[in-house]
Amino acid sequence: MIDAALKTHFGYNEFRPNQREIVSSVLEGKDVIAILPTGAGKSICYQLPALLKPGLTVVISPLISLMQDQVMSLAKNGLPAAFLNSSLPPHEMRHVMQHLKDYKLLYIAPERFASPDFLQVLEQTPVSLFAIDEAHCISQWGHSFRPEYRQLSLLKKKFPTASIMALTATATRDVEKDIQTQLCMQNPFVVRASFDRPNLTFRVSPKASSSTLLLQFLGKQEGKSGIIYSATRNTVEETHELLQSKGFQVGKYHAGLSDAERAKTQHDFIYGECLLIVATVAFGMGIHKPDIRFVVHLDMPRSIEQYYQEVGRAGRDGLSAECLMFHSVKELKIYDLFLENVTDKIVRKMTKEKTNKMLDFCYSRICRRKSLLSYFGEKYSKTPCEGCDICGIDDDLIDSTIFAQKILSCVYRVEGKFGLQHVIDVLRGQKTKKVMEYGHERLSTFNLCPENSEEELRYLVENLINKGFLEQTKGEYPLICWTPTSRSLIKGETFFKMRPFKAAKSGRAKKTPKSIQKSVLEEAYDRHLFETLSTLRRLLSKQEAVPAFVIFADRTLMEMCRYYPSTKEDLLQINGVSPGKWEKYGLLFLNAIQKYCKERNIESLPHFS
Repeated sequence: MIDAALKTHFGYNEFRPNQREIVSSVLEGKDVIAILPTGAGKSICYQLPALLKPGLTVVISPLISLMQDQVMSLAKNGLPAAFLNSSLPPHEMRHVMQHLKDYKLLYIAPERFASPDFLQVLEQTPVSLFAIDEAHCISQWGHSFRPEYRQLSLLKKKFPTASIMALTATATRDVEKDIQTQLCMQNPFVVRASFDRPNLTFRVSPKASSSTLLLQFLGKQEGKSGIIYSATRNTVEETHELLQSKGFQVGKYHAGLSDAERAKTQHDFIYGECLLIVATVAFGMGIHKPDIRFVVHLDMPRSIEQYYQEVGRAGRDGLSAECLMFHSVKELKIYDLFLENVTDKIVRKMTKEKTNKMLDFCYSRICRRKSLLSYFGEKYSKTPCEGCDICGIDDDLIDSTIFAQKILSCVYRVEGKFGLQHVIDVLRGQKTKKVMEYGHERLSTFNLCPENSEEELRYLVENLINKGFLEQTKGEYPLICWTPTSRSLIKGETFFKMRPFKAAKSGRAKKTPKSIQKSVLEEAYDRHLFETLSTLRRLLSKQEAVPAFVIFADRTLMEMCRYYPSTKEDLLQINGVSPGKWEKYGLLFLNAIQKYCKERNIESLPHFS
């Protein structure tokens, strides 16, 4: 029954991992905690049972954009849904409140439960399920605790017969337990799916030459949609200005802009009118845009949870996507300033520990995927993962052992008691006040690298730190010092290779790690037909004022362009084509495919050969 309903209402031919078990548990009246990675299809877990169970399903989310996008998508499938939030005028809010029994899904913000009038109306409505999105927000141990979520503890008391489903993409074991406690759940069905996102490739790079590397990276992403995150508004503005000057069509988003400016940026991004966004973390939570192909972090995020949530916005359609992060210890100073506003000592200590673990992740030489999954309590046994910069293969590495030995020798001569800038000054022969004060102009390593720029030396030191041959201490004044592996490099017992600094400036790019190789579907489809169908989709999306992916997702178009469906029955076999979508758009796309195939003498292929 539920398989047929999945195809009828949403057009999918089969469930993704864990969806069937979650839907079945809800239909049996159980509470559910579902910890699923972004892109795992959390919305189906409550949308499908909402259509199969009697009464109303209430979806609680802090995200206005998610409410609007999902209600719009449900409407395209002919499913009755509504939302209540501040974007609605009063008369429309009254209409929704007066017709709750006409809907199967109602999307609201957690603040709504502070309204006695709303609660009174809801208590008179048969509610079968409460689905709480971003459920980690209810826990103060989560990475984005929101006090308004605490009000949701009243659900079991006010609606004892309704099931509760808590959904999140990022929750440690402690957060999972706190969610269960705060929502007063009794023996919930708990699903903790693998956090692995095999379609994502992870790369982490020192900040030296980050602007050059960013431009190189974006140069390879032509026509693709992506988000560039920064920790500060100033960097957002500077990067936005840089990219505009280089001819990129780019928007910006941060809390210093007006509501109207932010709304326009978000609208343009979702509707494909602007492919690239530079933003602070204020942007992206709940953005339902499945075709984001890359996420760049110009600064190290505050925690691994935050990082994983943000990179999770890439590749939600299951197609390959890239995640690139630049980092330096300077981010610690920014986050220490943020911590000054945290009055709770326990929360401040916990937040600091999370940031330190994020920094450890950046400097670790362990597989990125393995490190991320380990943080969330999951073991990853495949080695190498071939989907990160640690496991990937670089063909353009050069032997930089002698250069590295010079750096290590200088660090040894200053006894590991000075910071990066001082080491660079000694190597470049700069007679600064500090160099002269300590007599370091008399060291054998003074002026050892006069031909190298400060930026180039910084780049090399960051690479040595990244590969474990040097260590940068934590704290307000970090020092550069040796590690247990430094001596083997100095003695020539091991070698040091890296990408040449000049190569980065001249435009040579790092080879993409292996896992970014495309899936079979991504490789085996007709690009020319895809462009034809994309143009048709874009035309329809403008006519109906909806994002293009609401018509059909990229993945659905790719399947059409692989199998060349020639009949209604063929088209309905394609993932993402429901009977409702066929009625609205099927004939238009089928005619376009048939015309294309006739012009090129192409025959339809069996869909499940």
